[in-house]
Amino acid sequence: MKYKNLNNIFYLEDLFDIWTTEQAKEKEYKNDKVDIKSFSRDGFVDVKMWTSPILDGKRVLYIAREANATGQRFVDDGRFYLKDEESSRKKRIFQRIIAMQNIIKARLDGNIKNEYTYSDFNEIKKQIAFMNINKRGGSSSTDFKELNKYAEKYNEFIKREIEIINPDYIICCGSYWQIIDHVYDYFKSRKEWENRKKSEPDIDMYYKLDINGKIVPAINVYHPAAIKRNQEYVDLINNVFDKL
Repeated sequence: MKYKNLNNIFYLEDLFDIWTTEQAKEKEYKNDKVDIKSFSRDGFVDVKMWTSPILDGKRVLYIAREANATGQRFVDDGRFYLKDEESSRKKRIFQRIIAMQNIIKARLDGNIKNEYTYSDFNEIKKQIAFMNINKRGGSSSTDFKELNKYAEKYNEFIKREIEIINPDYIICCGSYWQIIDHVYDYFKSRKEWENRKKSEPDIDMYYKLDINGKIVPAINVYHPAAIKRNQEYVDLINNVFDKL
């Protein structure tokens, strides 16, 4: 479906207002646990920091699949948890994201720490942006059929959110194939994917997207809530940055 005038939307809240209205119109939606109007707001943690010249060339957007709406009619109670100092620090997903951001900062400016203090966590998170694909929210276990359907249905909204955020790097947290395939529709068939793989052997690791005329690497990492050793995330990111 084509939505009119999304390119004329320049603020996330304006985009979210239209997005929630479209969600509410879904006649096929059937879920007695999560309300049709449930919507997880996200984006800039600190817009002043994000637009600061300090981050020129270093703006990192993290994209996850969906917020866990288990037991909630309205996901996240209308809050953007990463902005909330206490609750975000306790969430494993954000702890892992901050750890990954530390590695990326090391590659971009040579500044790395092995240990984090409370102030480090809140300072680093102000330098990133974060978004979910499925804004309505899902359960503790992702239903990929529903996630892919949502990504395809709202791909223009997802693209526009990414364009408004305008990152220099994208870290796909278990959302890589939804972004490069279902949202940006690069692969029309498995044969096309196999042909791309021959000419671009690193495509499983990263793909370069055109965002606002700027080439932005979209990097494939595990979902931050996955039971993995931190070193596995470090190795993934370092391997990609070695190739960029």
